[in-house]
Amino acid sequence: MSPKVGFIEPPSLHPNQKLAPLVVRLLILQAVIGVAATAMLVWELGWPFTTGHARFAEWFTWGLVLLALVVEAGLAWRDRSQSTLKRFFILGALIVLALGRSGLERPLRDWLGEHLATRSAALIALVVVQVSLVVPFGLRLLGMTRSRFLQKAKPGVLFVGSFAAAIVVGTLMLKTPQATTEGITWLDALFTSTSAICVTGLIVVDTETAFTSQGQVVILLMIQAGGLGIMTLTYFMSLIVGQGITLRDSAKLRELFSEDNVGAMGHFVARIVVVTLLIEALGAFFIHWSWASQPARPGREVFDAIFHSASAFCNAGFSTFSDGLADPIIAKNRSLQVTIMMLIIVGGIGFAVLHDLPPLLARGIAKLLRIPFRRSRRLSQIYLQQSVRLHTPLALRTTAILLLGGAVVFFLAADWNLSGDHLWEAVFNSVTARTAGFNIADFGSYSFAAVVLMCFLMFIGGSPGGTAGGVKTTTFAVAVGELGRLIRGHQSLQIRNRRIPKPIVERCTATIVLSLLWVALSILLLSWSNPELDPSDIIFECFSAFGTAGLSRGITADLDTFSKLVIILSMFAGRVGLLTLVLTIAGASVPRRYELPDGNLPLN
Repeated sequence: MSPKVGFIEPPSLHPNQKLAPLVVRLLILQAVIGVAATAMLVWELGWPFTTGHARFAEWFTWGLVLLALVVEAGLAWRDRSQSTLKRFFILGALIVLALGRSGLERPLRDWLGEHLATRSAALIALVVVQVSLVVPFGLRLLGMTRSRFLQKAKPGVLFVGSFAAAIVVGTLMLKTPQATTEGITWLDALFTSTSAICVTGLIVVDTETAFTSQGQVVILLMIQAGGLGIMTLTYFMSLIVGQGITLRDSAKLRELFSEDNVGAMGHFVARIVVVTLLIEALGAFFIHWSWASQPARPGREVFDAIFHSASAFCNAGFSTFSDGLADPIIAKNRSLQVTIMMLIIVGGIGFAVLHDLPPLLARGIAKLLRIPFRRSRRLSQIYLQQSVRLHTPLALRTTAILLLGGAVVFFLAADWNLSGDHLWEAVFNSVTARTAGFNIADFGSYSFAAVVLMCFLMFIGGSPGGTAGGVKTTTFAVAVGELGRLIRGHQSLQIRNRRIPKPIVERCTATIVLSLLWVALSILLLSWSNPELDPSDIIFECFSAFGTAGLSRGITADLDTFSKLVIILSMFAGRVGLLTLVLTIAGASVPRRYELPDGNLPLN
């Protein structure tokens, strides 16, 4: 078998092989430079900057540049474990930056025109240089993923731990003075960071007024990281810098993305990131085009388009408008809402399903038009003979049923008269309830029947391997199929001429039971802590938090401290998966080496 691109085994040292003392000192100095440059970046971006601060930062940064040049030159000379290309690429980049520092501000001003002040151009130039100092340090951190401890860690531990670490970092960034207009509490920063990383969209402070442009950029970055997944971004960076993905890394990512070919995980991870960025760029283009004539925030059209495109594709539900998409200026913008709905659906069906869509559509079109494709062996091999995962048609069919059925039932449950606006609102709500969190109307005015339907849709969520939350469409489909199997009296569950293994059925059942118990417990705790609130509002809030939907009936900001903590835990559990979280906390399982006799129990 030929080796796959981006798939490598980790390099190992001989037991008696050690790094030279000089190399060790250089690596330690490189780590110090990286930490110092990171601290300077946080200081410059997070706190107000005076002229004196800027002068000190510039001299300090160029001192770090000189040290970095010495370190990289020494490592290029003595450390043979690094690839030649990587050593001299880093060294050459630092030299170019050092020589081009004096001419970096003018091109920035020429490219960005009047939108960039002189001091801002100098600050951006300084930040670019500091980022170049952080890169070698980041490469070393990525190299730590090859350590024995991380290689032996369970995928669930790394997955849960990466999200927890990202939430902590996001909380610290939102607490910096430059991120907010008047400052926020630690609890509100933690709540916002969790909501962004877990792509939920519930907010306790107004994103438009409480956060500065810099704070909104931090939220955007957290949404992107949470939507793609911290592990995905880490392994993607490993591919970019040439470190590749090991066999154990591929095994950890296999279950996360439902990818059967372990050897192709390097290609798959790279494809995920590239396709995501392309789709978001295309979505931002159409969003910007849809409100070009009447933007909600004149002068911020480009950023708002990028923000809403990423938020929609990642199913986050964050908006830079206080009223969300219900803002009076854009509430009737149908082209905008169509783009948002398409991004929500594409982001929620899962990356594995997106990968299978071309051959699946080609087969459908060929079957519909009766095109044999025999004349083109190349097309036949690419589109008609490529295998499609079992869960792809199952996820697509379940998604279509939930979207169409949800729109019809929502329209009937809302007690509306027959009109185009109400029908459109029912369709949009059916889409956004799939963990997206955008609103074009006030959910507080809906009837209890509509609330129950929304809770049902939010609980199911999107498909596995995507950006949406919930128990997932395939889990729900398997549970319904298992119910049908029991009614028909069949021995095993079969889907599309395949027998579903018993462990998968048991995992789906456990996921639904645990999730319902968690939501019931959160409803009980919020009702006990907030007796003055309407029970239907509490039920809606708890289902929305666990399903990472981000929809609310207007009570999120009024919750007390204890209730906010409960919602934070629900958002975290809903994003990482409650069963994954429980198994991670429980630790290593001890298999039972014996079986007891069967015992009968009355069930009716």
